[in-house]
Amino acid sequence: MKRTLLYEEHKKLNAKFTEFGGWEMPVQYSSIIDEHNAVRTAAGVFDTSHMGTFMVSGNKAEEFFNNVTLGNISGLNENKARYTMILNENGGVKDDIIVYKTGAGYMVVVNAGNLEKDFEWFGNHKPDGVEIKNISGSICLLAVQGPKSGEILQSICETDILSMKYFSVSDLKLKDISAEFLKIARTGYTGEDGFEIFISKESAADLWEKLMNLSVKPCGLGCRDTLRLEACMPLHGHEIDENINPLDAGFQKTINWNNDFIGKEALLPFKDKPLRKSIAFECLSGIARNGNIVYSNGKEAGFVTSGTFSPTFKKAIGMALVESGANNGELEVEIHGNRRKVKVLDKPIYKRQKMG
Repeated sequence: MKRTLLYEEHKKLNAKFTEFGGWEMPVQYSSIIDEHNAVRTAAGVFDTSHMGTFMVSGNKAEEFFNNVTLGNISGLNENKARYTMILNENGGVKDDIIVYKTGAGYMVVVNAGNLEKDFEWFGNHKPDGVEIKNISGSICLLAVQGPKSGEILQSICETDILSMKYFSVSDLKLKDISAEFLKIARTGYTGEDGFEIFISKESAADLWEKLMNLSVKPCGLGCRDTLRLEACMPLHGHEIDENINPLDAGFQKTINWNNDFIGKEALLPFKDKPLRKSIAFECLSGIARNGNIVYSNGKEAGFVTSGTFSPTFKKAIGMALVESGANNGELEVEIHGNRRKVKVLDKPIYKRQKMG
């Protein structure tokens, strides 16, 4: 398994590790609930260096993105970011990504398990005049998340990060730490306010140590999952995959139908009538898990895509993919051979207070 540059730092903190996307990653340091609550109430830091980062440049970069993603990247302003998806020819989701427009072109963050696949897909579909560089091995990516993340980070930044809008990106200057590559984005995967810092690997340990000295809680993949699930953010391989299209997964608003993107033809017949719908739910007894069968009026209607115990709400929650005609008021999930009633919830289950 691969390890991030900060692996030894995690070991010093007695992290417990797990395999994720081919990487040996910290799953927790203290406890999932402690780390989850730290992000909801103060600030936590995640080593997300397993994610892939590409730089895309050239005079046909916009044309390229409008072909290989379902969003309108040509409408993206300087120093802004957009959440979008890469589809296969059948309309299934190859990956969900974030595209950042920077002065030198575009920066793209892809999921760890899809890094090589995405890079090859991009290479196979890029026109002349577009250059794609995989910089994943030369940088680390740290996500500082939580309501106090801005205040804490500003204390070590010369750049004014507090004025940054959500889903924006900027060059970054840190106090006492220099790096050849250094950018910051107001993005994240927790449902909280937060920032993601892209930093040259040579300087990553210095930044990590500085954050530890500021009592930012180190957080693992365990609470990253409970946090994103409360916020109803999709995980590739669960809520979205190559056999689930963005319409079924509930991402109609991300699609720009004016572009002729890969997978569009397969989606058009279902544009106004998806065959399935993604729902959030509370499990009234037991905890539903990925793959558990969902029943509507006693008939099989779909399956659970993710399920967990919510530390914020202290109840079992989840998401499921069910037939569009499923009766939300009469749903059950089969857990260990027993059918349990579930209550459909509005998405997202957790919604943070807006930034002032």
